[in-house]
Amino acid sequence: MKKNIYSGICAYLLAMIIIVNCRSVWLSNPNWLNLNNITYILFILGSITLIGINISSVNDLNKTILSSVFIFLYFFVYFIFRPIGLTQNIKLLIIVMILIWVMQVKGKNLPLILEAYANLMVFIAVLSVIMWILCSLIKVIPPTGTIPFNWTAVNGVHSFIPTYGHIYFETQDINLPFIGNIIRNTAVFTEAPMASLNFCIAFLLKLNENSYKKDSGISKSQIWLIIAILSTFSTTGYILLILIFFIKWLEADKKYFIYKLIFVIPVLIVAILGINLLIGQRTVYGTMSTNLRFDDYRVGIITFFQNPFLGAGLGNSDALVQNMGNWRIYMTGFSNSITEVLAQGGIYVSLIYAYSFIKGIYYSFKYKALNGFILVFGTLYLFCTTIFSYQYILIALLILFIDFKIYFNHR
Repeated sequence: MKKNIYSGICAYLLAMIIIVNCRSVWLSNPNWLNLNNITYILFILGSITLIGINISSVNDLNKTILSSVFIFLYFFVYFIFRPIGLTQNIKLLIIVMILIWVMQVKGKNLPLILEAYANLMVFIAVLSVIMWILCSLIKVIPPTGTIPFNWTAVNGVHSFIPTYGHIYFETQDINLPFIGNIIRNTAVFTEAPMASLNFCIAFLLKLNENSYKKDSGISKSQIWLIIAILSTFSTTGYILLILIFFIKWLEADKKYFIYKLIFVIPVLIVAILGINLLIGQRTVYGTMSTNLRFDDYRVGIITFFQNPFLGAGLGNSDALVQNMGNWRIYMTGFSNSITEVLAQGGIYVSLIYAYSFIKGIYYSFKYKALNGFILVFGTLYLFCTTIFSYQYILIALLILFIDFKIYFNHR
């Protein structure tokens, strides 16, 4: 009993750090520059404690040791030839090796740390939706103050954003046709796409909380996460929800599969036209974010072909910026993970990512696990559309996919 309690405390501590690490406002406050180092040390200490408590239940100890050694040597070779940002990359490699062990600690249906992450994100979803309605829409609760915010800093000059007790922030708004300007629900994250990313990952994990294979209906936690995704007004999150419900709908009652497929063709055409209209309205009524997103793919591919095998170096944003047009002089942030990894890590690093996704999809089909497939497919979609190339949550998911079969064998 004590073992479970202590493991749970460690898992929730690590899950909270994973959330902080995934583009939270707290890390974008220039007054809290030490927070990144503090959370890094806490993550290592919490991980060692969790692993120590559960060392006897680690699945296939020899395989875990060999995996750790392989990853170390694989990236050690890479760093010899691409020693760019070496200190930060070594710190990241340490996190990867630690997560290989942490992900061996099982919860009910997922690694314990991912179950804790999903539960915390449900709590954040509920809190943020309530705060969004009360604070941002009907404005019955005033801000408790403002904080400096360097996510959108230009030439080192940061902006200030409203905060509500440091548990909810207003970082972004949007101009909607027929409605006008409203605040987007970004919860504790730097922008709507980042909030949507975390809500989407939690939703994908919650789909698997009962079973990878059987559909047990929608839960209250999933409903809250859907509402939270919708309140971000992020096109990425909207498309993911449509894809998930479409896959679920096709899977239900398979004897009518052909009829559904025929029926869905015109529906998909309408949906695609609607998405194109939404993207176009974002350009007209909002910012230049749509143009920037498309240009990022172009920039990433150009940078990749300049150093196709080893890339420009992990974390080397300067290489990407050099291939951006002059019109982006103050908008050099990147927006997708797939071309960032290709550009910075080349084929050498990209193979690790590709291997993880392929293994996850393979095991999903092998064990006929629909919800497991949706988790892998959804993560791949987010990887292609959102920037979280080296965040802890993505590393954890990639490790999960490689060893996915241990969660299917006894179902």
